[in-house]
Amino acid sequence: MDTQFQRLEHYLDKYEQSWPLSGTVLIAQRGEIKLHKAYGYANLEHQVPNTLDTRFRIWSLTKSFTGMAILMLKEQKRLRLEDPILKYLPQQHALEGITILHLLGHTSGIANYTSIPEYNQKLNKLKLTPQEMLQLFVSQPPAFMPGTSFAYNNSGYYLLGMIIEKITGMTFEDYITTFILQPLGMVNTGVYNNQQIIQKLASPYHSSWGEYTQGEYIDMSSILSAGGMYSTAADLFLWDQALYSDQLVSHNTLEMAFHSSNLKYRFGWFLDERFERKRMYHGGAYRGFRSELHRYPEDQTSVIMLTNYDCVPITKLTESLSGLVFGEPAEMPIFPQAFPLDDSIYASYMGSYEGYGCKASVERSGQDYYFVWNDVEVTPFYPISETRFHHTKHDSEYEFKRNAQSELSFLGMHKKQDKS
Repeated sequence: MDTQFQRLEHYLDKYEQSWPLSGTVLIAQRGEIKLHKAYGYANLEHQVPNTLDTRFRIWSLTKSFTGMAILMLKEQKRLRLEDPILKYLPQQHALEGITILHLLGHTSGIANYTSIPEYNQKLNKLKLTPQEMLQLFVSQPPAFMPGTSFAYNNSGYYLLGMIIEKITGMTFEDYITTFILQPLGMVNTGVYNNQQIIQKLASPYHSSWGEYTQGEYIDMSSILSAGGMYSTAADLFLWDQALYSDQLVSHNTLEMAFHSSNLKYRFGWFLDERFERKRMYHGGAYRGFRSELHRYPEDQTSVIMLTNYDCVPITKLTESLSGLVFGEPAEMPIFPQAFPLDDSIYASYMGSYEGYGCKASVERSGQDYYFVWNDVEVTPFYPISETRFHHTKHDSEYEFKRNAQSELSFLGMHKKQDKS
């Protein structure tokens, strides 16, 4: 291993000594894997360690596969990006004016079903038909007119999966497996549907009071093309490498998709600049599992992280590792010094925050500060400024914010006003 990548391994080993770390990490440069290592446990109940071939749900990283399927169908002239959705779903008049391109770029304006309270409260645990899914979000008012704004949207990628199935006559799972996974040799990747045993699939974990708890059950019928896949770090490296080749689509199509636009989101990937380099990246996070794949195409450098602990901040870790690859400094996180917060300030924060069908109750007991997530999981934290708090055991920060009207929000949710 190069000295440079030994430093990265040392950074992760040192991190593991101080903070929870579970999952797999893969770093590659110019087609060569430089670091590939597993940490923590795939199953805590039976003390099964993670290995290099442990599989993890990758959630929204699935969107990059959905986007590629659309590119493949476009290249085969089986669809046009400008096609209206009504061409494929003619009965759904609420989708009028929305095109495939709008769905791909999160500019459709349709309601995001994972932000609908009923979905997060109970519907995500039920087996839903495509028609039930459609009714869930097309019955909601649009957020904006198609093409006028950007809002990350799982409904759009669920619809793209329906369009893929309509055009091909195959299930999303069968199409992705037959035309993407098998040609690339991604034998440890698939679409999870709750109906079979997936060998070597890690178990998901949350935390409460800093101790691990089992991840919440989710029925995958409502996820599919928006986030229903599982994979390994090694398989995602094959996926990464395929985007430098013409194995799936031509170089001209790849150029059109990712290198000829100023848009910040294209075909299942965020596009920006980091460390003064162009970056393509995506992640996924839901109910215990988290995934990140960050690509720096001009340097042919990729950093992949997968975890089954929701308390592992792999977005931050992936960026730190990327910086180290490019010679940037990366400080080892430490517990910040506690801030002497006035009791009256914390008292103003206390209460219930609600949004998206979720809630956090900010409470205290003596000198113990904490919030309770959805009446189940307790997150203990301590103040590090007047508005910011740090987890007492994990590498996580939280912040209270006030808008121009002095209304409080926390974790993106608004404080519920007391009725008096």
